[in-house]
Amino acid sequence: MVRRLPRRLDRAFLNLGESSQAVRDILMLHGDPSHPSWYDHFIGDSAGTWPASANWGYPATAGTGTEVIAISAALSGELALTTGANANDSASQGVGLHWNGDLGFYFIARVKLDTLATSIIEIGMKDTVTGDTGAVDTKATPTFTNTVCACFVRDTTDDTNITFVSNGGTTDANADATFAVAADTYFIVEVVGGGPTSTTGDNVTGYINGQRVGSGNINGATAMTPYFYVETLTTATRTLTVDYGACIGNLSF
Repeated sequence: MVRRLPRRLDRAFLNLGESSQAVRDILMLHGDPSHPSWYDHFIGDSAGTWPASANWGYPATAGTGTEVIAISAALSGELALTTGANANDSASQGVGLHWNGDLGFYFIARVKLDTLATSIIEIGMKDTVTGDTGAVDTKATPTFTNTVCACFVRDTTDDTNITFVSNGGTTDANADATFAVAADTYFIVEVVGGGPTSTTGDNVTGYINGQRVGSGNINGATAMTPYFYVETLTTATRTLTVDYGACIGNLSF
């Protein structure tokens, strides 16, 4: 049985008036060796290039063309992934293959895209850290470049919906959100793997701004990483900005 992982940690302190359980959840996870976690608010300045000269646990900048991936000088910190200005130029970033569905994981990120037109974005979990392409090959009746993934994808080649998809299990997710995201406006993405009642860890569910979008299956035994991906489909750059990202899992002893 996969143990429960809390959702919406970004709002936990707002719920203090109703219950102290949210605080107990945070204290349980922070620094707990049984819950391996990654969290970054992308705070800090470096004289060199990000991430190599900062000696942080990220791969070298990934993408097709002349991508620029850097921490921006913004209040509370931001990571900006900017594509080159040629069609199909891309920029991406992963963390590490440290979580899987069998042990349970909870991924959350606050992101925005500067211009919605002629673009592709992906945010979620997949089974490779680096690479010049996202996990989704085509969004319409999804096909995939990754064997296992659970992510949100928006691809104007198909339509203007943002869709929760998964790959690698018995039932792939393919659910459009019933609401749209706005240009240059932050929204919160969550992906829950394993779930509170799953015995295999194959179940995955996606949420945007706290609203459930859809669910499906993955191969729960496969190690996965959080990742962010943006691609331009025209001769102009596109920038995916990440305000923060986090992933928390369980660990069996």
